[in-house]
Amino acid sequence: MMHNDDKPWANKQILSPFPEVPVTLEHDNHVLIIGAGISGLASAWFLQQQGFVVTVLEAGNQVGGNLQSVQKHGCQWERGPNSFINNRPAMAQLIEQVGLKPHIVLANKAAHRRYIGKKGAMLALPSNIKEALTTGVLSTFGKLRLLIEPFVGKATSEESIAEHVRRRLGHEMLDWLIDPFISGVFAGDPEKLSVRAAVPKIYALESEYGSMIIGGVAKMKAKSRQKKLEKEQGISSLDGAMMSFAGGLYQLPATLAQKLGPAISLNTQVDNITYSAQFGYQAMSGDQIWQASQVVLAVPAAQVARLIDDLVPTDEALLMQAKACLQAIDYPAVASITMAFNKDQIEHALDGFGCLLPTKEGKQTLGVLFPSSIFSQRCPDDQHLITVFIGGGRGQHAMTLTPQQRTDLVMLELSPYLGIQGQPLWHEESLWPKAIPQYQLGHLPKVALIDEALAQFPGLHLRSNWRDGVAVGDCVENALQLANMMSQKLVKAQTKTETIT
Repeated sequence: MMHNDDKPWANKQILSPFPEVPVTLEHDNHVLIIGAGISGLASAWFLQQQGFVVTVLEAGNQVGGNLQSVQKHGCQWERGPNSFINNRPAMAQLIEQVGLKPHIVLANKAAHRRYIGKKGAMLALPSNIKEALTTGVLSTFGKLRLLIEPFVGKATSEESIAEHVRRRLGHEMLDWLIDPFISGVFAGDPEKLSVRAAVPKIYALESEYGSMIIGGVAKMKAKSRQKKLEKEQGISSLDGAMMSFAGGLYQLPATLAQKLGPAISLNTQVDNITYSAQFGYQAMSGDQIWQASQVVLAVPAAQVARLIDDLVPTDEALLMQAKACLQAIDYPAVASITMAFNKDQIEHALDGFGCLLPTKEGKQTLGVLFPSSIFSQRCPDDQHLITVFIGGGRGQHAMTLTPQQRTDLVMLELSPYLGIQGQPLWHEESLWPKAIPQYQLGHLPKVALIDEALAQFPGLHLRSNWRDGVAVGDCVENALQLANMMSQKLVKAQTKTETIT
């Protein structure tokens, strides 16, 4: 006879809509979600809208993950992502459903201008054909090199972003345009990132059109036709607009948490997860157990590897491979440093979104955003607010410095570009030891292997930015797709049961 001492869960409190009752996997609609970043919260919301009962467990003391807005010094800024592009249907749906549409703040027109640093100066990126022909970003040779792009054949094997762009567009396009763009999105190295995994839209231009230029022109024409049609029909569309919320990006997770209410448990570190056909999934945290038929792991890759460690697979070797793949996903450290200056301290007008520094410039600083130029009322009228990013795939030396040393380095590297005089009125650093997951070469086969290994466990789902896109919009879109898929499966299971009955 087994004693309670032999059953570690026996003296724990089981928290479930169906306590201590075996879970009927095909019929139970209770879903346990681990992690309350935007992936976990959006998954919880969309699942709840589909009729599921959700429980969200978050190890930290607040929701939102890296979506963190700060109001201080009479200013408002972001510790993580600064804005999002309204180009995904799921995001528009989520904003509408939770009542945030009246709180949308659109980016100023000036924010559409982008700068890069080249040889110590800030150069505006071209925004039309005329500017592209006259820009100093590319040499005459670099511009002429683009003419042969439509005649370049397709790749026969997986390429890095650098290999893909260098082959199709030439090294100048890589060095001065694509490299800084990748630093801005991934804080990563284009020589290591997979073009198909990290920037699938760029990869699709070659696979679908045979040319990045021809495909890009076709996409722009289609978008222009769509906007013209919407205008003729009197439709006011925010599709493709850059935006935030009046209270900052954190207003999104905060509103979701408010709507989900008691479904969220903070300060709840999940120790492990077990699975059995009789009881479904049981997540343990201290003396408590949460029980559900399905689980969504909305946490970083290494946390997924830890949480699945106690699952008993039919193919143990495959599960071990999956855990190794999860643990191998790199998350380089990044620091964001926000500073305020009097306007007369900076020579440049900062009339744009920001400035990215290519690797060729030899800086640890990845780039700088101009939050007070992007959105109105982010700081006093006589001040400039800037947010600098340092570290990432090419700037790990900066991560060995103290916060003050990083600030001093940023000031040294940025001052020639912006024309900064004197010291900031104040500055504040946000350090992300594991910032943005890197979709390196071989990433998609790794994800496929992970999916194959975890398919051994019915009802186990993965939602986080280490797969299927790192942007906020990607995470929300993927959450909606997951909810729709789970809802369809539940309906099929219920229909099958009713037919048998």
